[in-house]
Amino acid sequence: MPARLFRSAKADRNRFIALYVSMAVGLLVAAGLFVYEAKIIVADGLRDEEAFSVLGAANRVLHDLENAETGQRGYLLTGDESYLVPYRQGVHDLDDTILRLQQAAGSDERSLELVRRVEHAKTNKVTELARTIELARSGNRAGAIALVQTNEGKLYMDGLREDLNLLLNNWRDRRKAATQDARRRLVFGSAALVAIAVLVCCLMVYTVYVQRRAFARVHAYSNALDQQAAQDTLTGLPNRRRLLSAIDELSGHAAGSRRIALLYLDIDGFKNVNDAMDHSAGDVRLRRLAESLRAARRHAGPCRRRRLAIEGTGRASSVERACGGRKRGEYGGRFAIGVSIGIATFPDRVRSIAGLLDVADAAMYAAKRSGRSTYSFGASTATAVSNVIRMTR
Repeated sequence: MPARLFRSAKADRNRFIALYVSMAVGLLVAAGLFVYEAKIIVADGLRDEEAFSVLGAANRVLHDLENAETGQRGYLLTGDESYLVPYRQGVHDLDDTILRLQQAAGSDERSLELVRRVEHAKTNKVTELARTIELARSGNRAGAIALVQTNEGKLYMDGLREDLNLLLNNWRDRRKAATQDARRRLVFGSAALVAIAVLVCCLMVYTVYVQRRAFARVHAYSNALDQQAAQDTLTGLPNRRRLLSAIDELSGHAAGSRRIALLYLDIDGFKNVNDAMDHSAGDVRLRRLAESLRAARRHAGPCRRRRLAIEGTGRASSVERACGGRKRGEYGGRFAIGVSIGIATFPDRVRSIAGLLDVADAAMYAAKRSGRSTYSFGASTATAVSNVIRMTR
């Protein structure tokens, strides 16, 4: 049993170690995965912000140029200086807007190339607007309108819009890709979190199962040790330790109206069997007597090797019936075998349950001195009644 328990405990320990290592590795891998995914999601967010900045700056460039062009045309048609206010504001803002567009594009070569082309087209367009306004101010409105009608400015704006559209489409695609990637990673991270949570729960449940099984084995082994410690190995009857424990238990629960008897048995002629037929024959005899005691237990009370406790007996005759048949001629009458029994009863003959064993022991020796194969009732005091009944061999 100890070897099996040791192997089982060692196997359970290895399982615990494997489970804890698996959970630790799983959690570390999950933590690393989430850190990696978090970094990518943050990068996606930064790309989304960059794309948003580029889109905003590009749209602002187009807006400023359209404001400047609107002011130029209004002035050419009316000659009213108030139309030059949006023109001047648009031209003034364009330099800052182009600078922000370059900064938003970052280090992307394709985007920077488009920004340079947009800046070149912007410069040409602003120059064309300034020339027409100067012509109109000098009194040559017809020349200014003729310059507009050459569609030079329209060609600059068409090229600028085309480059801006390429830039906008590029960064819209980037923004869409970053948003979709972040969404996919969030879904994947959530699914991975659920899977890891389920796995950890399963590992914990299995750990609890292994622990309970290990504790059950230890508990069963502990119970077996307790049983072995309180049981006679030869007869299977409870030993003296168990008897003393039972007496202590009875002492704690006995009521005044409850009658308890303890029988102390000793086999007469047992030594002759051992001497003549070796100890194995004596062991057989002891086991047969144990079977008789167990049979008596069903009608009386718990029995231990050489002792029988009978609880709740009402009269002495009940004890006598429990002792009936203890004398027996064995081995074809070759050996005169009998049983000497000392009986102690509480509360009539013994003052306390704790004194039952000593009184029954003394009564058993009194029965032996009276000729053996008898039983004798003992008492706590010398003046108490004691009777010896002889049984014929």
